[in-house]
Amino acid sequence: MGILQIPPKEQIWDRHAIKAAIYRKGKTLSDLARDNGIPEPTLRSALIKPTKNAELVISQFLEVPLHELFPDRWTEESKRIYPRTQKRQLLEVQ
Repeated sequence: MGILQIPPKEQIWDRHAIKAAIYRKGKTLSDLARDNGIPEPTLRSALIKPTKNAELVISQFLEVPLHELFPDRWTEESKRIYPRTQKRQLLEVQ
């Protein structure tokens, strides 16, 4: 017999999973960009680096909260996490 693997309860959203989910809903990143009046490179770059408007468009289209799609960029209260601020706070605590 094989090992029974229990699937994770939470979806892990990396850039490939986000792109695939958009495709499964019948759109491409280019389609989303055109529909929302955002330059295509801006929408693509949201999968790699923080881009607020593009992240919001993707989140709304997939109907998934920002903090689930981009947990390292957004809090559950939909507040932006700024990496420089986090580093400064960590240094102050030490």
